[in-house]
Amino acid sequence: MEASGGCAFCQADRAPYTCPRCHVRFCSVPCYREHGSCARDFQTRELELRLRGQRGDEAARGRLREALLRLQELREPGDAEPELGLDLWEQLSSQQRQRFQQLLSSGKISGLLPPWKPWWVVGRSQGPPLVQVLGDKDAQGSQPQQEGAEQDLHPASSRLPNAGDRNQPPAQDSNSLPALPEVIRPLSDLTGGPVSPLVRFQLPNVLYGYAYAVSLYNGEADDAQLLPEVCETLLDLSAVLGGSRRVFSCTAEALQAALQAVVDGRYPECPLGKAGAMQAVGQILRGPGPEKKSRFALAAFAHLTRLLGRGKRRVAPGDQPKIYKAKKKCEFLLSWVKENEEQLPSLALEVQEEYVAHVVDAKEVGAITQELEKMWGGKVPPPKQPLIEELD
Repeated sequence: MEASGGCAFCQADRAPYTCPRCHVRFCSVPCYREHGSCARDFQTRELELRLRGQRGDEAARGRLREALLRLQELREPGDAEPELGLDLWEQLSSQQRQRFQQLLSSGKISGLLPPWKPWWVVGRSQGPPLVQVLGDKDAQGSQPQQEGAEQDLHPASSRLPNAGDRNQPPAQDSNSLPALPEVIRPLSDLTGGPVSPLVRFQLPNVLYGYAYAVSLYNGEADDAQLLPEVCETLLDLSAVLGGSRRVFSCTAEALQAALQAVVDGRYPECPLGKAGAMQAVGQILRGPGPEKKSRFALAAFAHLTRLLGRGKRRVAPGDQPKIYKAKKKCEFLLSWVKENEEQLPSLALEVQEEYVAHVVDAKEVGAITQELEKMWGGKVPPPKQPLIEELD
């Protein structure tokens, strides 16, 4: 249908409209209605994302509740004191509703909510610092505190759901370290021949898509209602997961492909930012410390495997095979990390070098842009003046 450009419902030759979720084409309002609630559901979820109050764990509902409490401070003198509840919107005054809509449209509503902290940052902050000042008792800490931090680094349960509760998500919030499976299969069970040395360069591409996606969805990637969009984002941003046969030969190539995928897909800026997502890849590959350098990478690929496995059951049947293949790739990379953890520190260093180069380039581009805007007197260049003007 996309090749012919025709309507998927009435077979009209011209179909200028596309469903934002499944990308099916249609030509008119009647055909849009015949398509059902697919597009409307997509728009509803996008609104929920912007509110950052999806139906999720108690932490997500608490963040929304705190935002609504702060919203009460915007009320005008004389307005009735609203009570939090399901009918909160009806209890808001017209001024409150208007101001809320302004906050929503401008994006400033995110400032009312505490930012989501990635688990790879929370997990690292719980352990001892990477650099300690000799003679500083506070920096060194006591032995019991270090043992407590080590215990907090592990999730409450490292067991995957058994066959009886496959439809239930893991019992963890969006900030906790993702659980590992009980058994990680050896690479010899997954491949009959030698493993290519280029496999290591596929990790940054996949992890960039993962970090960007979980940040874009504010840590709520496990929400059952969001799983189809999460899976689509993961496959869009990672050429490795998206079914492309492209093989990356270096870390820079893998990261640049993911950055370009964000631009080509016209994805909104995630809270981490493009550079922040690249930095997150290095943090995941570096791990919580020298003794457990593969722990974060294993957790990321285990989480990816669960997301894709649960998401496969919630997408259209035609999309299930490609998500299944992406899940199998994540299982392969999980096994590779388990057996090749000695390669992760050097890979993390390469990612860090690319991150620094990206930040430097971005600053240079920003400086040039400011100079041009100053010279133009605005964000766009002035209209070109004709070199030759014809006189009457």
